[in-house]
Amino acid sequence: MTKHFYLDESGNTGDLCKVGAHPSFGGQRMFSLACIGIDDIDALAHEVERLKSLHRLQGTELKSTRTKAKPKFVSDLARFLHTREWPVFIELVDKHYLVVASIVERLITLHLSRTEPSRRAFFVKNTMADYIARYAPDDLCPLYAKACQSQNRPDCRKVFQRLIWWSHRSKRDRNIAAGIEHSSRTSLKLFEKLHPYEAVRSVLPIPDRSKRDGTVWLLPNTSSFTTIYGRINRHLDGDIGNVTFVHDEQVHFDEIIEANKALAESLRDDLSRVKLRTADYSFQSSPRLTFQNSKESLGIQAADVIAGFVSRYIYQKLWQPETIDAEHDEAFHLIDRFTRASGVTGINYVAPRELLYALGLSPLANYEEVGPL
Repeated sequence: MTKHFYLDESGNTGDLCKVGAHPSFGGQRMFSLACIGIDDIDALAHEVERLKSLHRLQGTELKSTRTKAKPKFVSDLARFLHTREWPVFIELVDKHYLVVASIVERLITLHLSRTEPSRRAFFVKNTMADYIARYAPDDLCPLYAKACQSQNRPDCRKVFQRLIWWSHRSKRDRNIAAGIEHSSRTSLKLFEKLHPYEAVRSVLPIPDRSKRDGTVWLLPNTSSFTTIYGRINRHLDGDIGNVTFVHDEQVHFDEIIEANKALAESLRDDLSRVKLRTADYSFQSSPRLTFQNSKESLGIQAADVIAGFVSRYIYQKLWQPETIDAEHDEAFHLIDRFTRASGVTGINYVAPRELLYALGLSPLANYEEVGPL
C-alpha cells in the first residue's frame, strides 16, 4: 500500500476575497492541487534524471515553470506514473466558481442552512451556482468580496439586492432565475430578522486566521486539500493511519491547512452523512501531515509539474486556444487517464458544467442517492 503522498499547488493561492474576486483573476483563474502517491522515490529520481537529459531540461530542481515549454516532458512523466500504477489526485478549481458556490451556500440558501443535506439540495445548489457563474453580472463576486472585508450588514445586504435585481430580470432560463430570486428573497427576510452580528456571520464564509492574525475568507488550497484527503481515505478504504502527507512548504497557510484537516476529522460524523462517489469523510484514523521545502523533495517537485501543467492547460484551452498544440493535448490526455470511472483518482473539477462541456467532458454528479427527493 502506498504510504507517502506528495502535494503541490499551482495558481495564486491567496484569499479569493482579497483580490477582487473578478472572473479573470488576473489571468490566474484556474487553481490546481496535485497529489501523487509514491512508494519508490529512488525509481522516480532515476526516471526524472533520464527525462531531464532526454528533453534537455536544465537546473537541479524540477519545476513546473521549467517544463512550461516542454509538454513532451510532462507526457513522459505521466507515462512513467501510469507504468508504476501510482495514484494521482488532482483538484482543479475555477476560482470564480468557488466564490459563486460560497454565495449560493452561505447567502442564497441561508434559509436552508439548518436542513439535513440531501440529494435534492445538492442538485438545486449546483444548478444555481452553474447559472450564476455563467450569467450573473461581473460585479456580483466583487460585492461579496467587499462584504467579507468590511463585515458589515449594509454590504451583505447589497449582495442580496444585486442578486434579486439581476435574477428578476434574467431571461436565460426563467425557472432557474426565478428559483434564485425566490431563494434570495426568502433568505434576505431571515437575514433581516437576525441580530446584526449573527446576520453577517451567517452569510459570509467561515474565516480562518493567518499567522499575522489576519482574516482569510476563501483559500482554494485548503478546501482542495480537504477534498483530496477525503478522496484518499476512500481510495484506501479508510486505512490511512500509517499514511504521510508531504505538502509543499506553506509559509502563511500551513497552520490553516492543519486546522482544516483537524476540523474535517472532528466533523466526521456529520460529514459522513454526505455520501459522495469520490470521497469518504468518515475518518477513522489520522494520517501524518508534514510540510517540506520543494527543493528537498522530488515527490513535491513532480506534483508541482503536474499541477502547473493542468492549471495552465485548462486556462489556455478555454481562453487562449491558439497557444495549445497537439503536444499539449497529448500531455493532458495522459494526465486525464488517471481519472477512473469512479472518479476517486484523477481530476476532480470544481467548475461550472458549461466549462466542462467546453472541454468535451461529460460531468457526473458527485453525490450518491441518499434517499427520496
